Amino acid sequence: MKQFVIIGLGNFGETLARALGTSDCSVTVIDRDREKIQDLKDLVTQAVVAEAVDKQTLEELGVHRADAVVVAIGDHLEASVLVVLYLKELGAKRILAKANSQDHGKLLRSVGANEIIVPEQDQALRLASNLITPNVLDLIELSGDYSIIEFEAPKVFYSKTLKELALRSKYDVQIIAVNNPLSEKPHPLPYGDYVVRPDDVFFIMGENKKLKHFQKQHGKDVA
Repeated sequence: MKQFVIIGLGNFGETLARALGTSDCSVTVIDRDREKIQDLKDLVTQAVVAEAVDKQTLEELGVHRADAVVVAIGDHLEASVLVVLYLKELGAKRILAKANSQDHGKLLRSVGANEIIVPEQDQALRLASNLITPNVLDLIELSGDYSIIEFEAPKVFYSKTLKELALRSKYDVQIIAVNNPLSEKPHPLPYGDYVVRPDDVFFIMGENKKLKHFQKQHGKDVA
């Protein structure tokens, strides 16, 4: 069973805790606000009232042994930096830290965070992408250079095979799965003879600049 720890129960931390609490994972939440802990104690594995900006407390709770620790106290710069630093010193495997700016994120990464989360910025980028290219339903960043986009097939793709579309040779992007609401299950790594249907959703992986070029060509439906 995977083990996750969430430190800080602001809007972001609480939402994450509630979402993870519905899974089969072990979820521990830590916050100094007793009322917030009380609200979540029946939804998670362990809910602890504690001051996380204390290395000894973190060590005693064994948070560094979790598969991932999410530091969700981004609104408190000094506290978030200290907690990340302590987790790194304790040997935490994976540290994800919420930041309220790019500079804050750089600071958190410099003291040991493996991944930086800027919720408002991430949401803004997703919204911008959706407004510019309405067919793009979602975007998953794999690294600084590669991503996976969830892309609704435009009408010009209907009734054509993937071989006819030739997205890989034209745009150097790869369709890794196709899903359709009418299908019982998605089609992973579909063959070239797959015929595109209305409401098909592609999961397309590629280099960001090539995905952007593909979106520019096909991001808006052609009537």
